[in-house]
Amino acid sequence: MDKKRVQAACHEPALQKLLYEGRFGLRTEAHRVLTNGRASQYPYPKTLDRRGLNPYLTSGVCDNLMEFNAVIMKESKAAVRQLEILQQIIDRQLHETERLWPLSLAPAPVYLHDLDYLADHTTKPGSVDFNHYLMEKYGPLRLLTGGVHVGYSLQEELIECLYQRFGKEEHASLVDFKNYIYFKLAQGYITWQWLFTYLFGASPVPNDAKDLLIPDIDHQVRSFRNSERGYGNLSGEQLSYANLESYRESLTNYLASGVYRNAHEVFAPVSLRGSTDDIDQILKEGVEFISIRTFDLDPFAAAGISEDTLNFLELVMIYLLLTPQPDYTAADLAKAQRKNNLVALQAPTEQTDWMREEANEFLDKLTAFCADYDAPRAYRLALKFVQRRVEDPTLTIGGQLMEKMEHGTFLSFGLKLANDRFSSLIQSGQTLKVIANGYSPTVQQLIRAAILQGIQVWINDDVEFEFGGNSVHVAPDEDFDLPDGAEGYLKQVFPGL
Repeated sequence: MDKKRVQAACHEPALQKLLYEGRFGLRTEAHRVLTNGRASQYPYPKTLDRRGLNPYLTSGVCDNLMEFNAVIMKESKAAVRQLEILQQIIDRQLHETERLWPLSLAPAPVYLHDLDYLADHTTKPGSVDFNHYLMEKYGPLRLLTGGVHVGYSLQEELIECLYQRFGKEEHASLVDFKNYIYFKLAQGYITWQWLFTYLFGASPVPNDAKDLLIPDIDHQVRSFRNSERGYGNLSGEQLSYANLESYRESLTNYLASGVYRNAHEVFAPVSLRGSTDDIDQILKEGVEFISIRTFDLDPFAAAGISEDTLNFLELVMIYLLLTPQPDYTAADLAKAQRKNNLVALQAPTEQTDWMREEANEFLDKLTAFCADYDAPRAYRLALKFVQRRVEDPTLTIGGQLMEKMEHGTFLSFGLKLANDRFSSLIQSGQTLKVIANGYSPTVQQLIRAAILQGIQVWINDDVEFEFGGNSVHVAPDEDFDLPDGAEGYLKQVFPGL
């Protein structure tokens, strides 16, 4: 694909607009803890126990690790709002002494007292044997790490237009073109993963847990999750990003040989995804999005990830799409992954000369790109945040987090944050505080009940409820008479519920 011709075309207003209309699908995992910092041993909430059916609310590798999946949304603001809605719903279902822990690594008391319990406590229907297998293979230290998985896709109309105008010369079909584009984005992300880890890494280790997590390291680390010791497949069992065929072959071989029990054991930093877990079928139908699993929970963002983070990610993706990229070799990508591990295991405020130089050179290119393609203000602001964090490591998320450490632990900071968020929600008197402005109390109740029941909810100009092939639209400010409660109303609307 001739990038110069593509660049010229993307200055056309219609195409330029599509550049900034990618989709985000966010999934978060967060610990349930007690108000004393120990792991909660209360049963998984009965009000949420439709784990096999509910597309939004479930549990991870153990019942204590809450998992919530947001609806795919066009803008970062809407995507983050979806996560906040799900978290507020979960907060109200927990025991009065439980809280959602806002950091990726559990509090120190969990590592000192509760690992055996967490390693064995899983009751999710259909996943018990698999979760036990994962715990036995990887161990709780790797697996019990909270974070945000980001699914990202370009605007479909943009891809189709680029294919029709420029992709046919080198690609036999739209499917081949999509596979090519998304794999190049995946390679580009691997190349710059170290920068994302520097900027957004936020899993330093409580001092009391160092002997378990990083026994041979005498300093604090930036991101345990993003290091070779953290959330990821074992050394020697990782996917190849040398080219698309090697990616397919490595995944297929791991599955066929039993190295991976199934596709849900892919803990790669970035992977190609579609409507199925079968990689051959994905490539046959066309990659639909890439899944990025490297983001620590951001304790300074209520949703665990901020709009600025997502806007910067999208800016990088668009830049990679329109700018000529090298033909990466296996050695190039292996070097990039070593750099990422180095940055992850650095002290949170450490910055070497090569990091500053490479980051600034890249950010200069992104700045010029923003000007050239008239990036919306939100993307320019996100870039400015990043530039300041490159200039001053103490402004990175990890750097800010270190200022919150007391007596070698984040227990006081994390619990205060969790308690404050819980209290703010309860005291608001609103079912869903995050959308209280503009959405009537009864519409909030319907949204909450629908999500608990596993009904698809789309919150745009209006609110759409979808279940069993049927859908209902309501105005955000509409006031409903709910004599049988919100759940009763939804059962009348969707008899198959």
